Amino acid sequence: MLRPNPRLTSLALLAFVRLSAPAVGAEVWVPVGPPGGDVRSLAADPRDPRRVYLGTADGVLYRSDDAGLRWQRLSPGFPHRGASLDEIVVDPRGALLVGFWEVAGSGGGIVRSDDGGKTFAALPGMTGQSVRALAQSAANPDVLVAGTIAGVFRSVDGGKTWRRITPEDHVELRNVESVAIDPSVPDVVYVGTWHLPWKTSNGGASWELIHTGMIDDSDVFTMTVDRWNARKVYATACSGIYRSADGAAKWTRIRGIPASSRRTRSFAQSPDNQDVFYAGTTEGLWISEDGTATWRQATPKSVVVNSVLALPGGPLLLGSNGAGVLRSIDGGRSWITSNQGFSERFVSRIVFDPAGGRVLAGIWGDRNHGGVFAAPSSRGPWSRTGAGLEGREVLSLAVAGRQILAGTDDGLFLLADAVAGWRRLPTLVGGVDLHPRVTDVVALSDQVFLAASPQGILRSLDSGATWRRPTLGLWGPASALAVSRRTLGLVLAASPLGFFKSTDGGDHWVLVSRGLGAIEAHTIAFVPTDDRVVYATSTRGLFRSKDQGATWSQVTGGIPFTDITGLALRPDGRTLYASDFTWGGIFRSDDAGETWSRLPTEGLVSDRVWTLGLDPTAPERLLVASPSGGLHLLAPPPPPTAAAAGGSEY
Repeated sequence: MLRPNPRLTSLALLAFVRLSAPAVGAEVWVPVGPPGGDVRSLAADPRDPRRVYLGTADGVLYRSDDAGLRWQRLSPGFPHRGASLDEIVVDPRGALLVGFWEVAGSGGGIVRSDDGGKTFAALPGMTGQSVRALAQSAANPDVLVAGTIAGVFRSVDGGKTWRRITPEDHVELRNVESVAIDPSVPDVVYVGTWHLPWKTSNGGASWELIHTGMIDDSDVFTMTVDRWNARKVYATACSGIYRSADGAAKWTRIRGIPASSRRTRSFAQSPDNQDVFYAGTTEGLWISEDGTATWRQATPKSVVVNSVLALPGGPLLLGSNGAGVLRSIDGGRSWITSNQGFSERFVSRIVFDPAGGRVLAGIWGDRNHGGVFAAPSSRGPWSRTGAGLEGREVLSLAVAGRQILAGTDDGLFLLADAVAGWRRLPTLVGGVDLHPRVTDVVALSDQVFLAASPQGILRSLDSGATWRRPTLGLWGPASALAVSRRTLGLVLAASPLGFFKSTDGGDHWVLVSRGLGAIEAHTIAFVPTDDRVVYATSTRGLFRSKDQGATWSQVTGGIPFTDITGLALRPDGRTLYASDFTWGGIFRSDDAGETWSRLPTEGLVSDRVWTLGLDPTAPERLLVASPSGGLHLLAPPPPPTAAAAGGSEY
């Protein structure tokens, strides 16, 4: 399987997704995990700190009502996919404000919710602005300040109207990344840009550069005013953490955190103790309990912290890359992952293992906390299968007896024992370890493995101990493999040159066709009941061969000619599922691919689906993986009473 196409991903991320109420009797999609993923922001409701909001990098909003123990995805929720929700402000009067920026564009804005994040309305004065920072005055909640790529904007009526308070043509007062307002004087505003910090003492009428003591060209990630003393101001930058005791007239760099950990994305002061500070860095969380004089590391360096939320009474929440939410109730001395209900992992492959009584999910895009997850059923619960895949991205999966094979961006890994963990299989060919990018892998038995890679097809007859290239026919890169379950030894391989066939388990190969022309296949699959028929997914739709790859024709009948990446076939050979990763859509055929209908999308955050999986023991269980919301299971329609109530949250 190929890696997601960045260009197509960027185009599709701009699409607006609107989820309508489910029709009575319609099937719905239920989120099932795996737990974890990227967290961009955390914010608590000042009226009830147990209510916490979580923002992601793809426009999905979650809420917890028990201080981060459990999460529910809000529906319909935030209205735009492809938006990074970096800034969340909860008004003390109940409104929820979210500032966002488009990941694949230059736009963004601020939206407001008055029902706890279920529905939102855009604030017109900020539409189209790439919002990177948002703050509310503690002295006057009607005063809001937003930092954007274009400059700084201010509202004095709770966000109804906005006014630019930085000069439109100013060279430096733009690319604003952080904002803080003096808790007692709303006209005093501190902003951090991609270059240096600035300050206004009169609501933006004039500005002063406040960089004395700060290394020039410091990208200022955060600005924080001390809760107990407004003259004390803290700034975090690419050059370290700075403290000022005189309202940012001059700065002193704080010592105690190693240079490698100085990129501090989030900075917070305890609501209970004025001497306790938290620095969330790209190399873990650091805590000071003596007013920033000394620091101790509270998490492993592998934790990339995007957001720190210190709740009254002691609970501490971290929003991280990959690991999701980490929670501590003992001052950061111990941590648990707290991701029940939160799933934002991008699953690259879904494999069912009926003999082992498990379903497997390979994770793409998370080298530190990804790997392969396993569950006893489609609904979970999920757990990582073992250590050893750190630093790798999983591109393909296969089951070999009781073992699992994972094709990665740096070779093939095998798991025989969860305790022992994953071990890399040296792919030595001619005395050289190829370190291949394994886009597909199949196991013909618990000893015979085939791997598709840019270096060609690799074959092992001894459970991966030794490898060789096939002797005839196939040379050059290969992208996908298909194994017949009806004819022993029949394998088909897709490559840029065309389709190759082997009838002896991959030892010899013959070119059977030039394939799909200039189009390369993502995946290929034999029909379970007739291995003369093969399907291939591609960037320009779904193709079918009725003669084991010798000739191909475009599949029509209602399926689009776009980037079809997901494909699953029921054992009966007549029911097929396919998914479109460009503009979205999951399609089903009940007549062997002649006609197609689009499945309902109720319950999905996005119907841009990368891969599909069907449980062979229960073919009605369809799992899909999209970039947002993790895995979803197609569930039977809810009872009439539940459908009428319209359950909107999970």
